[in-house]
Amino acid sequence: MLAALTVTAQAPTGWVTVRAIQQAPILSGFATVQPGTPVTITALQPGMLASLSVVPGESVQPGQTVGQLGGPQIAAALATAQGASRAANAALAAERGKFADHLSTQTAVAQAEAAADSARADLAALRAASSLQSPVAGQVQSLAAGPGASLQPGQAVAVVQPAAGAWVKAVLYGLQAATLSPGMAARFIPADGTAAIQVTLRGVLSALPDGGLALAFSGAGLPLGEAGRLSLSLPSRPVLLVPGEALVLDDGRWWVMLHDAQGDHAVQVVPGAAQGTETPILSGLAAGDQVIVQDAALLYHRGIAAQYQPPD
Repeated sequence: MLAALTVTAQAPTGWVTVRAIQQAPILSGFATVQPGTPVTITALQPGMLASLSVVPGESVQPGQTVGQLGGPQIAAALATAQGASRAANAALAAERGKFADHLSTQTAVAQAEAAADSARADLAALRAASSLQSPVAGQVQSLAAGPGASLQPGQAVAVVQPAAGAWVKAVLYGLQAATLSPGMAARFIPADGTAAIQVTLRGVLSALPDGGLALAFSGAGLPLGEAGRLSLSLPSRPVLLVPGEALVLDDGRWWVMLHDAQGDHAVQVVPGAAQGTETPILSGLAAGDQVIVQDAALLYHRGIAAQYQPPD
């Protein structure tokens, strides 16, 4: 009902156009430098352990496959991700065709490209998760499951004893964390204020119950036992920005007052983390939309009040 809310009262003239900018998101999370303690390789997706390619005592390298997940659950998830990727690619091709015929905008094409990139990344992440890899160089200490075993996320498959040297364990959150791949560069920023250290992503350790991912990074000159933060820059993508004063919080949900040919009405949105005076919008708006910033909350609540009839 609120999504269709239309205000008939005179609207303020203070509105702005939603703009899209290219932005490189940064993932950041708590990290600690670990000694050469054993690393447990766990399943990230539910499935069956289709194959196991190592034995206890065998040496492994970072990124080396130790086992492969299969079965109906993995097959169904891959089919869904492949379908989503094909649909996003088709939508991108259609948007590019419309742009060539002057029926679309460069911003719309950029958004379609971002959606296609996201779908491809999701598919790649799922394929990567179905391959169990060692995040560090070392020796297989023990195996916790055999071929044919049914695995759940977080269930141990193998334990690897690192060959030598310290490494960084970091916990990152968000959908984008699942799209990371070994070889990506990052920075470990020690809490003691010393200079940041360049590190390289080696692999995923485990999926945590709270939705986070524990990842392993390697680097030179890591101070053993030091805690800090891990910062990793993602490829740039188009991001929609609106002034913070355009957002209205009501009953745990966020809204903006959209100004268009139908008048001024409330639209639910999903905002990201504020960036100074502006806030990225993850869904609910498109580039070129006009949102009210002057007295947006007053106008929103005035419209809600108009929906109620006083008792007789």
